[in-house]
Parts: sequence; structure tokens; C-alpha cells
Amino acid sequence: SNILFATQLVEAMVQSDCLKLINTGTSWQHYQNKDYSPVNLYAATKQSFEDILQYYVEVHKLDVITLKLYDTYGPDDSRPKLINLLMRIAETGEELTMSPGEQFIDLVYIDDVVVAFLKAAECMLAGKVRGHERYTVSSGKPIQLRELVELFEKVCGKKLNVKWGERPYRKREVMVPFSPFDSVPGWKPEISLKEGLLRLVK
Repeated sequence: SNILFATQLVEAMVQSDCLKLINTGTSWQHYQNKDYSPVNLYAATKQSFEDILQYYVEVHKLDVITLKLYDTYGPDDSRPKLINLLMRIAETGEELTMSPGEQFIDLVYIDDVVVAFLKAAECMLAGKVRGHERYTVSSGKPIQLRELVELFEKVCGKKLNVKWGERPYRKREVMVPFSPFDSVPGWKPEISLKEGLLRLVK
């Protein structure tokens, strides 16, 4: 879907003279802060599509904004991501085995993510974009996993049954998130991590 479907979509766009696209990338395209080094295959497919887009930018004059997302969270999220796992064990009391927890994570609440896309659309529709521009959607305040769990415990008022060091770090574990490009013009995160967690707990 990141390569074939996306390419088919852009091909249909240029044939219909629809030449403005907002694309979604990932900070995981930049392992150890490199211009390009994929953390995993998913990140590699994101970069592959960006490379395909270059053809459309140069040949068909497609205008593109790529927003590089970090970790996102919010209500009605069914993914087995860390915040959702913490929510579950807060309710059930079950054990959650974790790595040593020294890595940092950059979390952005979904409402702020949506606003970033809207701001990108405003730039695009105002004719301020030429070629391919790239921005990050970052909180600017990464937090260590151990500190995140401590904050979650304070917010929900429960001690969580987290077992640190029971799992090894993954291959190519991201210990420090990619240092961001510029943010979308006119955008900055408004919802702090504590406020976002409070919204979820309530």
C-alpha cells in the first residue's frame, strides 16, 4: 500500500490535473539521525514512495508536502502501541514485560497531528508550496520510556506492573528520535503529554 497503491493514486491525480499532495512519512526513515537510514522495512517503503514522488515533481510539476510523523496517540486507537498497552494493564493489573527502557519516545496527541495536516493543506491551497517540501510533526519534547511510565502512573493514580529489562532491545532500536526538520509553518503542538494522557484516562 505504501508503494503500489500510492503510486497508482498519484498517477490518477496527474492524469486528472490534480497536482497537490500531502504525503505522510515517518521519523523512522532517519535511523541515528541520518538523512536516510530505514529503521525497518515499513520505513523503507515510505522512503521508496518519496523517491517515486520525485519523478512526478520533476516531470508533472506535482507539488508535495511530506509530513514526517513520530509516535501518535489518542482515543479510539486500536493499535498495540505502548500507551494503549499501559491503558490496558492499568485496568487489568496484568504484567507488561519491557526492555530496559532507556530509549526516548516523541509522542504527539492526535488532535495536534490533525491540525498539522490542516496547516499543511492551508499552505498548499495558498500556493506557497513548489516542488517537494518536508516537515516533521514533533512534540519537541522526547521522554524516556521509564519517565513516561512514571508520568502515566501519576496521571491514572495506579502503580503499573511493568517488568523492566525482561526483553532485549530490538534490532536497530531507536534510542533517540530523529532531530526534526522545521515544523509546518504556523503549527506547534498545543497539547502537552500530561494533558493528553489525562484526556485518555478520563
